[in-house]
Amino acid sequence: MTTVYLVRHAEAEGNTYRRIHGQYNSLITQNGLRQIEALRTRFAPIHIDACFASDLFRTCKTAQSVYLTKNLPLHPDRRFREVEIGCWEDTPFGYLERFEKQDMDKFNFDERNWHVDGSETWEEYTDRFLGGLNEICAAQEGKTIAIFSHACVLRGMQKKLLKTDELPFCENTAVSRLRWEDGAVTFELLNDASHLTPEISTAIRQQRLKQGATDRADFSLWFEKAADAKETYLAKLRDKTVGQLVLGSGETKDTGVILDLSLDAPVRGRRFGQQLLGQAVCTERRRGAKRLAATVPERNADALHFFRENGFVLKEHTTDGAYLEMDIEVRPLP
Repeated sequence: MTTVYLVRHAEAEGNTYRRIHGQYNSLITQNGLRQIEALRTRFAPIHIDACFASDLFRTCKTAQSVYLTKNLPLHPDRRFREVEIGCWEDTPFGYLERFEKQDMDKFNFDERNWHVDGSETWEEYTDRFLGGLNEICAAQEGKTIAIFSHACVLRGMQKKLLKTDELPFCENTAVSRLRWEDGAVTFELLNDASHLTPEISTAIRQQRLKQGATDRADFSLWFEKAADAKETYLAKLRDKTVGQLVLGSGETKDTGVILDLSLDAPVRGRRFGQQLLGQAVCTERRRGAKRLAATVPERNADALHFFRENGFVLKEHTTDGAYLEMDIEVRPLP
């Protein structure tokens, strides 16, 4: 018999930026780092013999809560990756809700019948995961292991094993425990995130974004490039423009610059700003930038708080204001 802890990765860019990330390699957020610390505390008294993870950064970083603390090697394994989502990769959820709603509903509620160009099918990704699980459990007979993976592939695998279609997406860093014996699986704990306080729970933090909305299109932005000489993106909520993002170039090609990030007054205070920031991060990362910069007037305390809360670090004070940078490069972990 093998005991297995299954863990979803900590809060990552796709979760806060409201972008669909399958096998896109994204970073952990500042709040995600706090979740990893909570996970480290949870696993401190639990004996683990071996640690496995999807080879993507967000799972390997989350796995540090176990393997670093317990002086174990990490075994990255592509079979535990998130679903390959093909042509949807790194698309804002708001765009999919606005222009591909039927397929988006299938993805959320009928994934057995969901497929887009270049994606895996439900059978392909659940079989991929279960093949890895069975092989590793057989090799680790009598031991206790941890596997760090992703929401969609975990939910699909759980639905297949539990023979149910009624299972919501789990919280970031949610923990399941199962017993594996000769290919038979028994769940003892399912998607438990009791180690997260309300202050660091992604689900609770996103309630401010939703604010009673009955449709996902009411809290997910999409972006339309403006027809001007600048790199301007109009932020759209359904078909209404509610903000804008203007990008520029830094002194080197390694640095992208946010010239303007603004929201209309009625939608401020609901975490929509993170979605504009996500558009900046993902646009500049595609261009090869390794960092993102912004200069904020010293008197604008709200803007300074926003950038610092979302990972920017003060580099210097200039005549134009506080110059801040954020590292957006996804580097291999040591």
